[in-house]
Amino acid sequence: MSKNKINSVKKSISFSSLMSDNKFVFVLSLVIAVICWTLVSMSQTTEIERTFKDVPVNINVDESIAKNNGLEMFGNQTFSVDVTVNGFSYVLNDPAFTNENINVTASCSSVTAAGTYDLPVSATVSGVSGDVEVVKLSSNTVKVSFDERVSKTFALTEEIKELEGYSLKQGFIRENPRLSVDSLTLSGPAKEMGKITALKAVAELDKELTVTTNLEAEIVAESANGTVDLANFTFEITDPVYITIPVSQVGTYETAVDFIGMPQAYRTDGIEYNVYPSQVDLSVQTGVGETVLDESNKLLIGTIDFNKINNVVNRITVVNKDIASDVKQFTVTIDMSSMSKRWLEIPVDVSSVNLPEGVKVLSESVESVQIVGPASSVMGIDQTAAYAVPVLDGIELTSGKHTVPAKIILRTLTDSWIHGTSYTVEIEVE
Repeated sequence: MSKNKINSVKKSISFSSLMSDNKFVFVLSLVIAVICWTLVSMSQTTEIERTFKDVPVNINVDESIAKNNGLEMFGNQTFSVDVTVNGFSYVLNDPAFTNENINVTASCSSVTAAGTYDLPVSATVSGVSGDVEVVKLSSNTVKVSFDERVSKTFALTEEIKELEGYSLKQGFIRENPRLSVDSLTLSGPAKEMGKITALKAVAELDKELTVTTNLEAEIVAESANGTVDLANFTFEITDPVYITIPVSQVGTYETAVDFIGMPQAYRTDGIEYNVYPSQVDLSVQTGVGETVLDESNKLLIGTIDFNKINNVVNRITVVNKDIASDVKQFTVTIDMSSMSKRWLEIPVDVSSVNLPEGVKVLSESVESVQIVGPASSVMGIDQTAAYAVPVLDGIELTSGKHTVPAKIILRTLTDSWIHGTSYTVEIEVE
């Protein structure tokens, strides 16, 4: 065996024997632990710098001279800065240390009058277990505008921009537009308010028109030098402003009427009548709830209550001042001469009526009530088929006796009806 091999065996035996010695192992472990602790401690207590991005800037105007002078912030009021801080690595690398531990404020102590200011920005750190120092801010100032808030009301005008795609269908006409509001009240900075000379509602039209159309408008503020940005202003109303473009169809229309108060069992297609004049030339507004035409495209000139229809050739005058025609008065002829009439004495029944306190009905019946309808139906109706109730709406109920209108109600499903409206009963108010 060579000398080198002998020495290697001796060293191996010597190290093995040392590792078998508990005292040696304890001392060695202690030394290693001290070295590791020293290295970790050095890394955690080393001072480092760390930058926190987009920390919001707080601007407190409520307790400032600006507030006392009636000034408000206008324009951009949301700011943020990057903040660089210095401290021990174990503090700055702690996940609990976030942007919320940094308080950035802008002082408005220099704001004493309306204008634009570069407010100085400062930052502090709170809520951490070690000393942390603010080293640098990405910006040391923020630019803020201050002014007095004023309100002013402007008359509103409209402007419709006709774009490619707009057309008006043949046979239709476009009438003068109307606005949903006549004026608007603005609230905003006094300096910018002073530049505004007029408000305009602007809408774009890019389609074919066949019906009356509502367009939501954009409000534009005009000045001597162009337009004023309304971003710093608020409106008194929050609802959108609309421009209504009335569209009417031009043509010759047959005239017609609608009937109300019709008996429940009466056939609506059984009413024969004619209107004079039977036709009119006019423009009829279409869409947006305009109900001037019926399902057959006839012009509805008015309504007729069945209580006006007697068993004769009825000629009833209907006046309509709203239609766009030179003719405002029409005569409606309804031939009901084939009908029968019967006069009945109808009992008063208030069992289904809530009378006001102190009101007593003195009349027991209403005489000479006219029942009109087909003979077979009219002859089958007697006193038990109808009743009368007092109508007290709009009646001043002072003490004493009063004669008030009465309504006649049929109890049965019939094609007959009550003619006339001048029925009355007598009441007494205590």
